[in-house]
Amino acid sequence: MRISEALGAIRGARVLPAVADQLRASAKVGTVHYSTLIEGNELPIIEADRATRGQLDPSSRAKVELVNYVAALDLIEARLEAGALQLTPGFLKQLHGIATRGLGREDDPYFKPHHEGEWRDGVAVVVDRITDAILHQGPPVDEVPGRMQGMFDWLHAKSAAASEPAFVLAGVMHHGITDVHPFADGNGRAARLFQTALLMQADVLPGRMFSFERYYAEDRPAYYAALRSVRERTLNMEGWLDYFLRGLAEEYERVAATVADLGSLVAISSKGPLRLKPSQERALASLRIEGRREFSRRDYEQAAGVGRSAAGEDLMELVRHGALIPRGAGPSTRYALSAPNAASAGTEGRGRPRTWTDPHIERELRTFIGGRRDWPSPAEFRSRGQGALYAAASRAGGIARWRRLMGL
Repeated sequence: MRISEALGAIRGARVLPAVADQLRASAKVGTVHYSTLIEGNELPIIEADRATRGQLDPSSRAKVELVNYVAALDLIEARLEAGALQLTPGFLKQLHGIATRGLGREDDPYFKPHHEGEWRDGVAVVVDRITDAILHQGPPVDEVPGRMQGMFDWLHAKSAAASEPAFVLAGVMHHGITDVHPFADGNGRAARLFQTALLMQADVLPGRMFSFERYYAEDRPAYYAALRSVRERTLNMEGWLDYFLRGLAEEYERVAATVADLGSLVAISSKGPLRLKPSQERALASLRIEGRREFSRRDYEQAAGVGRSAAGEDLMELVRHGALIPRGAGPSTRYALSAPNAASAGTEGRGRPRTWTDPHIERELRTFIGGRRDWPSPAEFRSRGQGALYAAASRAGGIARWRRLMGL
């Protein structure tokens, strides 16, 4: 199974603390940005980054949504760390209440303050904004409490019997919440937050370095079509679960490839052991996650969070140990990862690009894939010396994007 293979690779990897911190922070930003983007929040990802750092002023409805989503994720993490994460209807309500806090308005005919964190008290109809066609209609309001309790009873029974993988349970619950539409608004956000909580509790999100929401946001029509397919197929969940599990697999594989790419930081020196300082770990991990293979001293200062003098000392030490190669001289000097890390820097073979631009990635992928009709697994990329190509594609929009471009 693709998920199991990638999960095993992640758990078996040696990851520096700073690398894990950067991956975790990046995943949280992605989760906040893409989950709210699905619901129509058009704020740029930098605002989600500010929200996760506690630096975003909730001065507009869109910004409140980001701040709220961060608070809901923080609640899940706090409950998990305290050993008090209980997956109940009450907890789902609490997640919804935090995610929608302050969004209800008395003059809003659909979502009022008393709807925050409570089951809906009216009809649930999802309408196409362009055609006005009804896309989905939830069950009558008097059936909502019973439907939700039945769903959670099913989850607890399956979990106790260990009869289904956590990934499948997460997919079924994700669909179930959106299908019943128990809240007046914010059902999608509640479903995705609950999915995260379920997978965290099942201990299948090592390091919390995952953001599944980008997969849905990259092709929202496909996401909604997959959810609707269950009703269209007379409650057959095969199509939805295939879509859902494929998305999980791609995210696990993306993280596995990134972890492998960053693994060379554990043994970065070509001239004897080098114990990286925290500032060096932070900077190199951050720059790699961003796909920066060459950078200036100023770039390093910002990534490491240090001043000019400290950055200069760090860079000189990395150059002395052969970890970085300086290019140019004076203020315009730039630094590139040295030859021992060439494989992870995108130089696995003669003539490979050092900087992975979209045209480079597309050209390399078309050559690698050839006439295949399916997407190669991460193991195939690695076995043929193309691990860096997989990592580059993962960073540059995600594997789902490149699969579509390749027609696979």
